[in-house]
Amino acid sequence: MKKVVSDAHRRLHLELPSDVTLLDQVIDETEAFIRPYVDDEAVYRIVLLTSEAVTNAIEHGNQTDPDKMVQVDLRVMDRQIDLRVRDEGSGFDPGKLKNPIAQDHLLDEGGRGIFLMHAMADEVHFEDEGRCVRMVFHRTVPDA
Repeated sequence: MKKVVSDAHRRLHLELPSDVTLLDQVIDETEAFIRPYVDDEAVYRIVLLTSEAVTNAIEHGNQTDPDKMVQVDLRVMDRQIDLRVRDEGSGFDPGKLKNPIAQDHLLDEGGRGIFLMHAMADEVHFEDEGRCVRMVFHRTVPDA
């Protein structure tokens, strides 16, 4: 896994092959990077959703093809945290996803990760025909 941290720009960039055994390392790197900037509740949400997005990118986007890469970009700005997870798959249409909490889909496998993203992030955007998910977490910064 390739890691680039820019403290001056408050940015973490990870690049990894589509291998779920690297997920713990992604979680550890994300938590260590984000912890100085937010409270425990926000750390939990950001780490959980990073894990969900990377898992989706590996399994659904890249179909666990180790030759395809997943990129994670995490940026801390004054008023928000921007998280992007990109895969090299064929993309998807988020409008065609089933509602995982609808009565007829409660027992379906999968589909809850994107539901969690919408529930726990302040904004969720799908870009590049579904190959990139962008989540925004709003921050409050104390007045000087």
